[in-house]
Amino acid sequence: MKNLPNFDAHLKHMMQWHFSMQTGTPFWLERRGTLDFDPLTDINTFDDLARFPDVADLLRDVPVERLIPRGLRDEKIAGVFESGGTTGKAKRLVVFESWLDELVAWRLDQPHPDGEQNVGNTLALVPTGPHVVGAINRCRASAKGGLFFTVDLDPRWVKKCIQKNDVGSKQAYAEHIIEQAEDILFTQSIQYLIATPPILEYMARRPALITRMNQTLKEITWGGTQMDSDTQLFLQAEVFPSVPIRASYGSTMILGEAKSRNVPDIATPAIFDSFAPYVLFDVQDAQTRTPVAFGSRGQVVMHHLSCYAFFPNILERDTAIRMPREDNFPGAAVSQVAPLSTVAGNVVIEGVY
Repeated sequence: MKNLPNFDAHLKHMMQWHFSMQTGTPFWLERRGTLDFDPLTDINTFDDLARFPDVADLLRDVPVERLIPRGLRDEKIAGVFESGGTTGKAKRLVVFESWLDELVAWRLDQPHPDGEQNVGNTLALVPTGPHVVGAINRCRASAKGGLFFTVDLDPRWVKKCIQKNDVGSKQAYAEHIIEQAEDILFTQSIQYLIATPPILEYMARRPALITRMNQTLKEITWGGTQMDSDTQLFLQAEVFPSVPIRASYGSTMILGEAKSRNVPDIATPAIFDSFAPYVLFDVQDAQTRTPVAFGSRGQVVMHHLSCYAFFPNILERDTAIRMPREDNFPGAAVSQVAPLSTVAGNVVIEGVY
């Protein structure tokens, strides 16, 4: 992607890209006339993005071809991916291979906390299939120079079980996942494990598996659902003392994930930075839609602003503590992410993802 001198220049370039007849995205070209402003002249700063409507719900039904920018007709597409359906019918988006490569290169441009070399095989216990997190981790495993192992995980089935209060089926499904993972971890050379917090907690109930993981893993990364700081501290200090545990946070609507900072100790909650200037976060008061003070909790808002996609002003189903960024880009970092209990009248069910 094109490197520009500052965020405002990048933003203007994105407006010209997505709203021009030559390179624009059909989805946005069709909606330009419904806006009460002109994106080409009126969107000049980060704060101006608040003028755009949150279009997330429209992505449940829009034909995905309308999301492909005209300027990228010849670019290779990694796939059509869907949200987890936590707040209703799934949203669908198009993801390009070049975007995944750039995102993963950025995520891996960070030293391992113990100075280890990032080489080895990966086991990912996350949703694959229509979920972009699977594609990201496949790309990540390749970039680490290792093989990619995975286990089928269907988060929507687990959510149906929870909706029906079918605790037995939920637990049986989790054990089914763990049994498959256990076989891989005991028979294959796995250095990196990526898993959701509920799956890690189920794994922590198996003493032999814990011993094996402490002996062989270089790193555990959790993500998908949230983990409170007490649980993370317990898992790191008591269950997996020999394996650094790192966090990830992302959303289908930003086509990827943020990166957690290297924090000074295991008791410090994870802080997540976005892939600026292409992805930016902020934390707002849900009623006024204005940023809360640094150190305060509010609802997370996300913006994806790349040539591959344009999804501004997306109000997420999470709350977080607003933290300062470490660079000169606008917006904020986020910490202590937690789900809302309801979104638009729908109960938020996280399940195993």
